[in-house]
Amino acid sequence: MTPFPLVSLVILLFAAAGRAEQRQVGVTAGDGFALQGNYYSAEKGGPGILLLHQCNADRRIYDQLAAMLNVAGYNVLTIDWRGFGGSRAGAFTDFRVQRQKIQELMPGDVDAALKFLSAQPTVINRALGVVGGSCGVNQAVQASRRHPEIRTLVLLSGGTDAQGEAHIKRSATLPIFGAASEEDTDAAAAIKKIVGLSAHRDSRVEMFKDAGHAASMFAKQLDLEAEIVIWFRANLPVAGYGLPPAIR
Repeated sequence: MTPFPLVSLVILLFAAAGRAEQRQVGVTAGDGFALQGNYYSAEKGGPGILLLHQCNADRRIYDQLAAMLNVAGYNVLTIDWRGFGGSRAGAFTDFRVQRQKIQELMPGDVDAALKFLSAQPTVINRALGVVGGSCGVNQAVQASRRHPEIRTLVLLSGGTDAQGEAHIKRSATLPIFGAASEEDTDAAAAIKKIVGLSAHRDSRVEMFKDAGHAASMFAKQLDLEAEIVIWFRANLPVAGYGLPPAIR
């Protein structure tokens, strides 16, 4: 149950999300490919959050969550993977056909997105968070392995590899919020395993029923986006709300 003081915050976030300002951006990957994205700049300096979509949707699935996070004080970047949405261009027009090649390029594309996000003038670039859905879960975990400035992860309906599991197991300072739907059997098991490996005392998992897959769960679990915002407020505090001096 959401604590009463946070209920008001949740209501305000939903009400204000429609007023969040965004701009379309291009994020240049290492090979020169331009990933298309939306960037939401916080009015004051604050942490940055990268949202990685599942591979049966595009970045628009995060529109409301991104706006809510921005209203809550975060700088937020959403990107389209190659072959999705605005990133369907050049040699990358169909993920189903080019799956292997696109997946090989995903880590570099995530690094490019994090570099773009960290370079924005209002971003505290030592305080980042990542949300990953489905195919984005492993990419989020691997990004946190490469980038110690990532302070927390939100993982929806997906798994990681042995290298990612080892990273989670030894990362006692990395709190993880995981969510999945019970009927999404493999994804649910994978999320439970990831969170179970975490040694952080605040890591937790939320399991739902008949809610769907990854960010598609937002449509049936109407408070999940709000829970994610509350998670970030607790584990990646915005400037002026208890951000540890070491990561300012």
